[in-house]
Amino acid sequence: MRKALLALSAVLIASTGAGAQEVSTQEILQKLQALEQKVQQLEKENRQLRKLLSERGYAVSPGRSTTDRLKVGGRVLFRGTYSENEGKTIWGDPANGFTVRKARLFVSGKVNDDTKFKIMIRADRGAPVELWDAHLTYSPSYLPFGVKMGLFKVPLSLSYLKSGTKLSLPERPVAVNWIAPVWRDVGVALQTKPLYGVKFTAAVINGDGWNSSKIYNQDGKYAYVFAADAKLVSNDSYGLRFRLGYEGGTDHSPKLVYTKYGAVSVKRHLIDAETELSLKDYGLTFMGGYLFDNPTDAKSSTGASVFLGNAKGYYIQVDWGTFFDPKLHLVGRYSWVDPNDNVDDSYDVDYTTFGFYYLIHGWQTALRASYTFAHERHGSGTANNLLTTEFQLLF
Repeated sequence: MRKALLALSAVLIASTGAGAQEVSTQEILQKLQALEQKVQQLEKENRQLRKLLSERGYAVSPGRSTTDRLKVGGRVLFRGTYSENEGKTIWGDPANGFTVRKARLFVSGKVNDDTKFKIMIRADRGAPVELWDAHLTYSPSYLPFGVKMGLFKVPLSLSYLKSGTKLSLPERPVAVNWIAPVWRDVGVALQTKPLYGVKFTAAVINGDGWNSSKIYNQDGKYAYVFAADAKLVSNDSYGLRFRLGYEGGTDHSPKLVYTKYGAVSVKRHLIDAETELSLKDYGLTFMGGYLFDNPTDAKSSTGASVFLGNAKGYYIQVDWGTFFDPKLHLVGRYSWVDPNDNVDDSYDVDYTTFGFYYLIHGWQTALRASYTFAHERHGSGTANNLLTTEFQLLF
């Protein structure tokens, strides 16, 4: 479009000169250069205004319908681990050896100006290929909200919603991994942005989590998620974000931490509060969170009642981008969790992790490494300290 406009301008300039007075080549080039600068400035202002409106929950419909080109991409994450425990590591990998932790392919794009979609498959750790994402999002340009339908991440935890491609350490905090719903589920989510930097989400999901053998509501009950996300400060020097979420209803996911105590289904009363503070001038990012769940109506696989205490945990994390090499980041984290407070302490854990990541070509090609001091209480003499190294490639 810009090239056509410039070409037409050149013809008009030349025609005008032929009809009145001769215009030198230098004058034509100067006029074209000035016009090019104006076009670039208009395009820049257009992008800035559209971004500003989008952040405030609005959208501008273009003069004609557009369909974005399909995007196809993927991720390969190669991991090596060494643990004092000869069985599996604290993250479920083989204790000593290498694995392809993640192998994923996706296709995404737009059906039209208001509707976009994403489909992803995975074969993590060499498991059979399975569907991992399959959702479409409808965001009418004339309304300040959007609807997501299909299989997607449960929209609760700030840590979990952050893309795994941009994690500072190989795994998320144990408090989040154990208490929050860190899995996909099938359902419908409504999202609205009533104010600049503020976003509200409400979702109804099956509450069954996800595995390759089912994509339906197995027990006929539902889980409900509500979340408020606010970017309280966002400028060139500082950033402060806070997210508060709640999950209620019945959760039947096979990844529930309560399966350690024989419960396969619980009614959730989960509160998740997480925050992120960025001091950009110093290359520092702090993250922290507290999670509390009061599970009720817990049932075993036979339908028998299971008595559970509250589950609670927290984490604090710091990420420093070094001043001598901005590609190198040093990271530290402490996370603690008690999944059955005042009832059973055998699975209480706290992990202290130190590590780094190096962005060879941004996140597209990156190295990560960490060492975790795992303090666990499920048996005497258990040694689960873990060394993890990773190489990530996005394509």
